[in-house]
Amino acid sequence: MKNKYAIFIDIDGTLTGRNGVNPKNAEAIKKARELGHYVFINTGRAKSWIEPDLLGGIAFDGIISGMGSLIELDGKPIFESLIPDDIIFKCAKYFDNKDCCFFVSGVDVGYISKPMPALDNGLFTTFSGLDEFKRIFKSEKIQKIEVFGSLTAEDCAVLEEYLDVYNHGFYCECAIKGCTKSSGIKRVLRHLGIKKENSIAIGDSVNDLDMLKIAGTAVAV
Repeated sequence: MKNKYAIFIDIDGTLTGRNGVNPKNAEAIKKARELGHYVFINTGRAKSWIEPDLLGGIAFDGIISGMGSLIELDGKPIFESLIPDDIIFKCAKYFDNKDCCFFVSGVDVGYISKPMPALDNGLFTTFSGLDEFKRIFKSEKIQKIEVFGSLTAEDCAVLEEYLDVYNHGFYCECAIKGCTKSSGIKRVLRHLGIKKENSIAIGDSVNDLDMLKIAGTAVAV
């Protein structure tokens, strides 16, 4: 097929809504793949936060997770860039005792400072305070740091020293510098040998803006 396209779809608010995956979305993805096009999930969620039923049983060619920090094609990783332990502990120390929820999530696990039902998928461990976090944290493959709560300019500056930060107002999400949804798209296109003009990005949020700007066709939901 000469004009293969690579399609990149955000999860929350794009692929899925309050009632899960719209059957029309599932059918469109299935048809695109049958026609020979590649369809990827491109999500801010770390891999451990992509529950099996979240994607509605849809088969994808690959997944870009954690803001481009892990790229998988046919279930196998083709790129990985993780947050070093020293940066994780520096950020955890800064936010210790602050009135917010500090959350790190990775390929297999996550650690969170305050229980949050929306993040309870059985893989995330709750900790109380920096000392306990240091005691239970292993050298995991961590893709993201997130902070839930109102952040000051100083708070953001601390995170921005080490990470790319996306501030959503009520929470912020951070990945290692240089990893974004758009960097994920560029790496996939190079790997597959597909031109940028044959890429389609579909998203709805602040962290989707960069991928919408670089795609050949952008669809804002």
